[in-house]
Amino acid sequence: MNTRCLIAGGTAFACLSAMGWTALRFRADPADEVRVVEVPTPPAPVALVHRLAWGETLGGVFEKYGLDRGQTHGIVEAMGAFENHRRLRPGTEIHFVRRPGETPARIRIQLDPDRMLHIWSEGETARNWAARLDSVAVTRDTILLAGLIETNLFDAELSGDVDRLGDGERFEVAHRLSQVFAWQIDFWRDLRRNDAYRILIAREVRPDGSVRNATVLAADFRNDRRTLAAVGFQPAGLKGGLAGVEYYDASGEAMRGQFLLAPLDIVRVTSRFNQRRFHPVLRRTRPHLGVDYGAPSGTSVRATGAGRVSRAGSWGNYGTAIEIRHANGIRTRYAHLSGIARGIGSGTQVEQGQVIGYVGATGLATGSHLHYEFLRNGAQVNPARLQLPRAEPVPDELRALFGTVRDDVFSRLQRVPMPLYTEPRLRRTQD
Repeated sequence: MNTRCLIAGGTAFACLSAMGWTALRFRADPADEVRVVEVPTPPAPVALVHRLAWGETLGGVFEKYGLDRGQTHGIVEAMGAFENHRRLRPGTEIHFVRRPGETPARIRIQLDPDRMLHIWSEGETARNWAARLDSVAVTRDTILLAGLIETNLFDAELSGDVDRLGDGERFEVAHRLSQVFAWQIDFWRDLRRNDAYRILIAREVRPDGSVRNATVLAADFRNDRRTLAAVGFQPAGLKGGLAGVEYYDASGEAMRGQFLLAPLDIVRVTSRFNQRRFHPVLRRTRPHLGVDYGAPSGTSVRATGAGRVSRAGSWGNYGTAIEIRHANGIRTRYAHLSGIARGIGSGTQVEQGQVIGYVGATGLATGSHLHYEFLRNGAQVNPARLQLPRAEPVPDELRALFGTVRDDVFSRLQRVPMPLYTEPRLRRTQD
């Protein structure tokens, strides 16, 4: 749309745009001829979106959209207060706003689902750019679910606040539940048909419905002939947000043991600890002094206990492997890895549950799996038969506060019934 201006004596003194007439400071002589002329309106800015490709640099992207080296340097300086431009990952969205034929004056970079970086030009010089970081606002809520297990944890039949689950959140519910009870339940060997659970989860939800953070506040699990219960509690009195929650049973004893039952989240045991096992590659009987877990290549492997890495790299028949030295003469080994996690090497201190590598089939292996060994005083032992101590219980001075939190979350769990046993399915018979 063009702008109309009144011209008198060659001087514009009023213009009509989409916003109405705008008076200018110039005054026209009454004797001057007044005429209307069309003044072209600059084209509207357009938004362009670029996805950062693998191996592509930010400078290369800016050059593609008409920004010179000086402007690029100014932009990098402005964003440096919030994010290192070298840490941008492939797939990062970069939004440019510019008029046709001009260089961009505003840029937005979606750093992650929770952060948007705004960058804009503030002056005539190439380096005069400013930046602002906006965080996505979230709302906090709680959901209460119950699950009845037919075959496995991930396919449990859910009830309760099921309609409030986002895409992929069913998997996350199962994953978080397995982490809470990782020291009490072997989710491959111990689950039975008609096992059931209830779980209370606190969430931080983005405007698009996706979940930024979620923490289990409480859960109970009926597993065969026993019922386990867990309470999320912080020694600081639940004032630290959703992070750093420890889990305790109803009496305040820690759920967390010194070692996880398995180095993978949900596992399938393909070969157990066995003094006389027929080796599928060597084709002869020999001791199998560890446990094999079947999993797709690339599956994350976690350290079962805190300790220091004593070896990481190629190791004969183990292929790519990691050994961790723990307290009290204990070592754990993780073999046939496809790769080692970034930052993990000999001498690295690792925490329980930290990802240290990825499942593979290196070394003497017929397929993708993890070989896990548990050694005490230099000798391999069967980890399934170990009785290891738990972490510290709730401190005495916080017992009263813990009791208040426990009673509150357990009363909320009762609002959804524990799923009942179902009748066994009858086999169909031919007519």
